[in-house]
Amino acid sequence: MSRASRQDRSGRAEPRTSGPAPWDDPATLHRLSPRRRAHHPVRESAPSPLDLRLAPSAAGAWAAAFWAVGLDGERPWLPAAVGAVAAAAAAVPLAVAASRFRPPRHRYDPRPGADNPDRSASGSLAASLLVLALTVSAVLTAATAGSWARSRDPLTIAAREGRTVTLTGTVTRAPRAAATARWTTVLTVVAVDTVDGAPSRLTTSVLGDADWLEVPMGAPVRVQARLRPADPGAAEAAIIGANAAVTVTGPATGALGTVARLRAGLVEAVGEEPNGADDAESRWPAGTRALVPGVALGDDHALPTDVREDMRTVSMTHLTAVSGQHVAIVLGLVLSGLGVLPRWVRAGVGALVLVGLVVLVRPDGSVLRAATMGMVMLLGVAAGRRSASLPALCTGVIVLLLVDPWQSRDYGFALSVLATAGILLGSAPLAAVLSRRLPRPLAAGVALPLVAQLACAPVLVLLQPVVGVWSVPANVLAAPPVPVATVCGILAALVEPLCPQAATVIAWPATASCAWLALVARVFARLPGAALAWPDQMGGALLLAALEAAAVGLLYRRRRRRARRPPGRGRL
Repeated sequence: MSRASRQDRSGRAEPRTSGPAPWDDPATLHRLSPRRRAHHPVRESAPSPLDLRLAPSAAGAWAAAFWAVGLDGERPWLPAAVGAVAAAAAAVPLAVAASRFRPPRHRYDPRPGADNPDRSASGSLAASLLVLALTVSAVLTAATAGSWARSRDPLTIAAREGRTVTLTGTVTRAPRAAATARWTTVLTVVAVDTVDGAPSRLTTSVLGDADWLEVPMGAPVRVQARLRPADPGAAEAAIIGANAAVTVTGPATGALGTVARLRAGLVEAVGEEPNGADDAESRWPAGTRALVPGVALGDDHALPTDVREDMRTVSMTHLTAVSGQHVAIVLGLVLSGLGVLPRWVRAGVGALVLVGLVVLVRPDGSVLRAATMGMVMLLGVAAGRRSASLPALCTGVIVLLLVDPWQSRDYGFALSVLATAGILLGSAPLAAVLSRRLPRPLAAGVALPLVAQLACAPVLVLLQPVVGVWSVPANVLAAPPVPVATVCGILAALVEPLCPQAATVIAWPATASCAWLALVARVFARLPGAALAWPDQMGGALLLAALEAAAVGLLYRRRRRRARRPPGRGRL
């Protein structure tokens, strides 16, 4: 009897009979030997399923916040309040339907009705709609409270009336000059403390003259200006125009003052940008030294206009906007260096580093989104579980919109979320397709910027109605030195107050990396087809999104058709 065991007719196992064991069989050893297995192709593991349960809630929260903060009028909070009550009322019957659903505990459930697909589908749908209704109601409630408080703030009232007021506040963004053919406008933001002596908690945009260039970030100021209201949905409640009298009332203090000093230290370690086209001392391309604080800390206020335009043409401006890439690089290095410590210690140290990074680079929309995802990842490290990227992204979107619904209309927030979602959903399938023609590392390097560019292209058209054909090659060539510029730039900024000479040495690799980035942007921005005109506004964005969806659908259909084709068909 060749088998080790047999079953009788009743199903009981019979005792093993005498004979050679499977591991003593020469045929078995030959079949399982490493040399034998090496000739068989390696089978790739099946891709993990996508967890999209929170995606409808995140999209609904985004749409609700976008609508609520864009309302205008004397009582803009009233429609949002009505919408919050309606969403909460719709959640009641959904909660009843979801509570009656009893999913099976195991693969086989003998209970009556457990095999009814209609009941199972309706129960899961009711639960999903319940979460969506509760999320929309919560976001609309937060937007209602924010709109009500904003409508009663003295800054909003003064801007609505167009009065000239005297306000005090703190400059929260480094002033940046935007030059045009007719005049130069200085852009910055002021967090207002008082308006004619009345307390305020809002912020105002500044479109001022050259006097604002002398105001450092974090400095307290007194401004006398005539306010005008901002556009509906803007994060700032008012706008300060030109001819405003600004006076610095003290030195920069607090967290912003510390950040300003660290950024100034990095500029000292790298060296100031020369006035000429190129650096005569080291032959760096134009904009190299000013690009180091931008890549490392998101401080691009000193970047030359031509370099900024080149990077915008080839879609490389995300390199100077701190986002998930910076968080992933920094947390990856920290967690790898603390690999021998307990996981709760690594998570705690990672959280401290994450908070310091957010303070260092200023908490903008993309930074807060990336920090929220990083915090979810650290919670997974502390609990000993792998973090799910898509649920983390959706959770970050919902939390940030609950804290600040006005981020729903921020372009940086939108580009960050769309790029991350595109990478999570499309980079792996596209890399698998490209790996048939390219090496795997090169396929992954091409897939990542390509899907990010496709995801962000409709929004980028709203900012600048052009489409470039060289964006993906430029981003592929620019990707390798970015981690070096980020890490060395942050270290140089932290070391400079302690040892300026060491900071200069540490900053040199960051400068060399940024020289490569500036050179790539200059070369590709001057190639034919770098900026093709495209219809502007929402029509152009929808047209581009439709074309991208059609192209993806055709490629997917072609791939499915090729997969269904018999192996020998179509070959000679």
